[in-house]
Parts: sequence; C-alpha cells; structure tokens
Amino acid sequence: MLKRLSVTTIVCHIAFNYCFSSENYNLLIQDTLDLTKISFAISDSSLLTSILSVPSDTFSSTSYTRLKGITTFRGGPYRDRASIGRISKRPDSLVIKWSAKTAPQGEWGGGAGWTGQPSVVQWPNELRTKMNIDPKFSDSLFVEVIAASLDGNVYFLDLETGTPSRKPIKINNPIKGSVSIDPRGFPILYVGQGIANKKIFGFRIFSLIDQQLLHFLDGNDPFSIRNWAAFDGSPLINAANDVMYLGGENGLLYCVKLNTRYDSLTGKANIAPQELRLRYKVNDDHKVGIENSVAAYGNKIFFADNHGYILAIDLSTLKPLWVIHNYDDTDASLIIQPEAGIPYLYTGSEVDKQGKMGFSYLKKINGLTGATVWEKKYPCLTVLGDHPVNGGMLATPIIGKMNSSGKVIFNLARYKELNKGLLVALNQTTGEVLYEVSLPNYSWSSPVDIYDEEGNMFIFLADSKGYVMLLDGENGTMIYKKKIAELFEASPVVFDNKIIIPSRPNKIFCLEIR
Repeated sequence: MLKRLSVTTIVCHIAFNYCFSSENYNLLIQDTLDLTKISFAISDSSLLTSILSVPSDTFSSTSYTRLKGITTFRGGPYRDRASIGRISKRPDSLVIKWSAKTAPQGEWGGGAGWTGQPSVVQWPNELRTKMNIDPKFSDSLFVEVIAASLDGNVYFLDLETGTPSRKPIKINNPIKGSVSIDPRGFPILYVGQGIANKKIFGFRIFSLIDQQLLHFLDGNDPFSIRNWAAFDGSPLINAANDVMYLGGENGLLYCVKLNTRYDSLTGKANIAPQELRLRYKVNDDHKVGIENSVAAYGNKIFFADNHGYILAIDLSTLKPLWVIHNYDDTDASLIIQPEAGIPYLYTGSEVDKQGKMGFSYLKKINGLTGATVWEKKYPCLTVLGDHPVNGGMLATPIIGKMNSSGKVIFNLARYKELNKGLLVALNQTTGEVLYEVSLPNYSWSSPVDIYDEEGNMFIFLADSKGYVMLLDGENGTMIYKKKIAELFEASPVVFDNKIIIPSRPNKIFCLEIR
C-alpha cells in the first residue's frame, strides 16, 4: 500500500527537476491479458446461489440511493458525483462557515487523509427520530455530516453549525478511506480502516440507531494472498440481492450477503453476514491489493489494484470478463460514463513501480470488452523511501455534466516537478486536450464539479499546501484561491452551496460558496 504522509513530514517537499524520456520506464506486460493465464478462486461455492441473483439493471447512478445526500465515495456506483443541489449563480469566493477539530493520534495525527470523503445526508423524519441524534436537532431540514478521521474516530456533525450531532464512534485505528451509509434508507454505516495501530484490523458495520457494532470483517484473511488487512475503499450495496461489494488491500473482492433485517416501526437494524471472497493472481504476483472504491454498471463491477491491473467481473457468474494492465499502481477509483448502453471507464495510473520518474497513463476503456479507446501519458515524479509520496493520478476524475457534457477532467500530482500539479480537461470521445491548468502545488484530493441553475460547471479543488480553489469548468480559469489549512489530501463533498472537506492535521472545514 502507499504509506501516507506522517504529521512530521506533511509540509516537507523537495524542489527538483527531472528530465523525462521513454527510457525511464519499462513496459513488461501487454495491455489486455489472457484470462487463461490468470488464476481465480472463490472462498465458498455454497453461497453462490444467494449472491448471484443479480438483475441485469442492478446498479444505476440515478436510482442507487433513497436518501437525499452523498452516501458513499463519489455518490454511487459510477463514482461520478460528489455534489448534490445547485448554486444560484456564478461563484466568486469561498467563506469558512465553520471548522471542527479532531483529536491528534500519534504519527498520523487527526483530520483526514486520502481519500477521506465525508458522507452527508438529510434523514427522513421517521428515521431521524429513532436515531441517537441530539434532540436539539429536531428540525426536518437537519442535515448530518459523517466524517471518518485519522485519529480513529467517526464524527457526526450538524451541516449548518458544525456542532456535534452525536458522540463519535471510536475505532481506535486511523481511518484513511471514506465512510458509506446504506443507500436503501436503512440506518447502517460502513467503515474501513487504513492502519493497524496494534488493534484489530479490518472493516466494520455499525447501527446508526445506537452506534453499536453489527459486524466486524477481519482483513487478516487466510484465503487472501497478501498480508495487509486495510480497507480504504467504500463499498456498494445492492438493494436487489442484499449484497455488499467491497475491495480489500489483502487483494480480495468481498461479496457479502448481509441478510439485513430492519423494522421501520422500532428502528431496529440487524444483519447476519455471509462472506464470499473472490481471489485472483496474475503472473504469480502475491502482493496485489485494492485501495479504490469498486465501481459498477448493471450487473458488472470494476476495480483496479496497486499493480495496475484493472478487472471487470460479471456479478451474475462471479467470473472475470477481462483484465488489462495500466502500467503502474492505480488507486484512484474508476469512473463510469455510459454511452449508448456501453459503460465506458476513465482511469489513470500513479508513478510508483516505475521508480522516481515515469508517466501517469490516462485511459478511456470500453467496459464490455476491456479495449482501450484512447490513452494519454503525462510525465510525473514520486518520492520513494520510508515515507513514499507518490505522483501521478491519485484523485478520482470528474465527468462533465449539463453544459460541460463531453469533458473528463483529471488531477495529476507531481507533474514534471515534485511540488507541482496539473489539472487537465480532455474530450471524452477523442482524448483531445481541451485545456490545462498548471498548479504550483500538487493535489491528491479529488476535484468536485458544482453546477449553477443554468447548468454551468465550476470546479472546487484543494491542494497539498492547504489552498482551496474555484475554477471555471468551461475553460479552467481560476476564479478564487486562498490558503486555509496546512494540507489537504481528503476529497470534498458538496451539499447545495456548502463544501465539506477535512484537512490534515486536525480539522474538518465547511466552506460556503458565495
């Protein structure tokens, strides 16, 4: 896995230029891999009948959640939206509405790291009144922010004021990933952890009625090949067959039959999970791990791993459709944009296995066949050693919508120089460059697209020096930029005109778009 910045090194950067040539990397693996040379295994065939009952239209971006809000990393199965609502007009500034402090926790501090996106939800009255939310938040317009922290806590805050809406859930291990709320409207929270910290290590499911632990999924799994039990990705929940899909850094794809029981009268939620795991191995590689959040379209699921393998799995058979290679570690979540019934994937690699210098490869992929539609490469750097800090693409891209349909926007770290970054907009059809924005500081944080009432796109971005930015999504023009923190790695979420983004080492910010 990538070891993230410790508190003692978060502001230490090296200024140095590298010269790039095609000899700086060695491509040893063909793009599309022969499935007969890849081994696949499942842990328990007796569970197949209940888990494989997947309708062909299971996963849809528009109908994934019954709740008003952003319930998982980048909003749903396409991983393509982290904002809800629109702003009234073209923005010109950002104002800090509130900030909340987290507790410090050893080497990793507090706040949130990569990916660190909060969830935000406006609970239905009939559900909110059954939860252990502070009674003073009885207004039907109450919106709750749920944010996991590197300090080992999950925080619950009022969107309007930043006041705690209930006590935090203490996990006692640093959490690097993004929480998920059950999209079916059930009061269930899903939380992975990123660092062992001498405690039990894995993935947890909690009741949001009383915050009690419902299930612990141990990442130290004897069925896995890789001995690393972290879960940075956010799961997807299939309402049709009551199955949770989750990738682990131990290299397993988990398909968990939850057997959910929820009584809407009492608010009681219980689960009795049955875990089926899919294991794969490529070229005798024993160290593959999945850090990104799995994406899905219909009855197909897609993910990438830390060796750059990108896989498509048919959920009706749990068999692979195709496997390709994108040259290097791919931690950013894949995004999906359907065109004429074909799910097209957009992805990009880091510079990690290539060494101190290499290329970030950006791709558009046909999700049915694995064929590469177009590919672009950008020179990026990485810092190796005891505290590696990778370059390339760690941020999940933006798919343009409304007036910006046809654009895909990538955020690259350590572009050409160690401290710098690049925001690039490409034509979805051809891969042609539409515009580029040079960034003086690199960013791991995923940019988020925001729209006004006329359908114009604006981009919010935060960087590694603590700056927050607003850009015009049409041409990349910088509208607003200001330093408000030490470092941002976490990805933001937007509810109407409010942006919620945690920082390092110890704050969660709510910014109001003006």
